Amino acid sequence: MEFNADNSIPYNIYDKINIYLTGYGPFLTIRENPAEKVSNYIFQNCSKLNTQYTSILYNQIFEVKIKYVDTHILELFNFIKKFDNIEENNEKILNIIISLGVAENRKVDTLEIRAKNYIYDGIIDKKIDDNKPDYYYSKNPIKYIIKAIQQYNNSECKYSNDAGTYLCNYMYFTTSTKCFDEKDICSFFLHIPLLKNYSMDKQETFFRNLINILESLYIKGNEEKRKKILELEINEEEDEHFDEWNKKTKKEENKKEEDINNKDKEEKKE
Repeated sequence: MEFNADNSIPYNIYDKINIYLTGYGPFLTIRENPAEKVSNYIFQNCSKLNTQYTSILYNQIFEVKIKYVDTHILELFNFIKKFDNIEENNEKILNIIISLGVAENRKVDTLEIRAKNYIYDGIIDKKIDDNKPDYYYSKNPIKYIIKAIQQYNNSECKYSNDAGTYLCNYMYFTTSTKCFDEKDICSFFLHIPLLKNYSMDKQETFFRNLINILESLYIKGNEEKRKKILELEINEEEDEHFDEWNKKTKKEENKKEEDINNKDKEEKKE
């Protein structure tokens, strides 16, 4: 069972976009987590990135622990609700959560398309929630967002179908679950490389370009820009991130789908 975003965020109906950042702190051998450094940097330099329509309002750094995420994620959603309640002028606001995590094997920023209902940390090996779907797909057109950033702004980035099985995916699944029934809240997960491979200047450029594309898609009056973005041609070989983990996951999914099809054929014969 998987969720396809039929409750996608509607295009070009919003007056403003509010962005909320999360990152992860140190873990294992990574004493200075690039996700924490980039999240802090973007928030501290938000005055260079904010526009007439978009504001970066919040930044929260999480410990790399399941219990910590479960306990503290409500702080983020309570802040969003609280801020929504004090907004004036009856403006329609889109709230976007952008969570950051490091992927050491990647060379460019990568937006994840889906969150998997699965957690594995060497000890825990199970579904995150038995009552939820196997996947939550983004409420946003991730492939087109990536293509637009590449084409219009010459920024190196890709999309990915696999956010892993540990805390990065756990965060994305948790925020996706909480955003599922919310009309004007959505979540992104951004896997970032080590800073030696993708400098802080590149991160700033990526966020500036991402904000530009988000405004084209969701702010009123940008219908023509949005149409051009959604007409872009996606090239999976060039635009999707692949590594050994992704290939293994995709092979397993194809095998599972093949087994289901074969079973259906056998049942029809009977």
